[in-house]
Amino acid sequence: MISLYRRASADLARLRTAEASRDAIDELNRIVLLAHALIYHAAPPTRQSGIVQFLARDYPRTVRESWPFHLASFLIATLFAVLAFAQVQQDPFLIAAVMGGAEHEFVGQRTGADIRDRFLEADQPTLFSYVTTNNIRVALVAFALGITFGIGTVFILAVNGTMLGGFAGAYAQSGVGAEFWITVMPHGALELSAVVFAGGAGLMIGYSLWCPGRHTRLESLKRGGKKALIIICGLIPAFILAGLIEGFITPSAHLSDPIKLAIGGLAALVFWTHLLLGGRDQTDRTDPATDEDATNASAV
Repeated sequence: MISLYRRASADLARLRTAEASRDAIDELNRIVLLAHALIYHAAPPTRQSGIVQFLARDYPRTVRESWPFHLASFLIATLFAVLAFAQVQQDPFLIAAVMGGAEHEFVGQRTGADIRDRFLEADQPTLFSYVTTNNIRVALVAFALGITFGIGTVFILAVNGTMLGGFAGAYAQSGVGAEFWITVMPHGALELSAVVFAGGAGLMIGYSLWCPGRHTRLESLKRGGKKALIIICGLIPAFILAGLIEGFITPSAHLSDPIKLAIGGLAALVFWTHLLLGGRDQTDRTDPATDEDATNASAV
């Protein structure tokens, strides 16, 4: 249809140049206007299909293309988590000082009830709203601080890794480490994955400033920032889903631990499967004939 529309537009221009009959010009002009409306003014379906295409194809492709940054983000967070976990076993007061003097969090005997009670301090809708907005805020900060050549992003990853490792170490030291992970993992598997990808987006911006290559730093920042922004936008549904699980599933007294873990594991599995396999069955093809028509139409 696009090819026919271009040819009809060219014919209309020729008729006008040749001063053809008014009836012939009006009829062809009517057809061209109808075709133009069908091709260029179908706005709502185009936007909807664009969103679906973005989530189903473009987003997972962008994430896979930038895997070195996400791997680096994971390694940074994991390193500080392991260091904090080990340090709590030796000197919990040091981790408490690093995290702002929170002795009540890392020092002393912990029980499984302590970690479970943290999710019962607020009603479920309030907890969902708080953790979702907080997680999105952390992701946006990690992304935005990439402008500091990635140093700020590394700091955010280090703080979050230290907090997770410190908590895990404190409960492990008290002999209830398994209960800690059973409580945290239903929402944590998806939530922590999303935080790591947000960190990877920030590191991507930092790398574009450190290593601009043949481009200026501003041009390199625009290129890296565009991909990083795509990654951040695509993470918002993951944070909302993780917030729903943390707000309504984790503190639920009506669901057993195996069911909670199954729900959280399924959410994380779907998320990772989509990122690893999404868009692989779709290929971009270029039709030489269409390109030739476009060239001819441009020339006309």
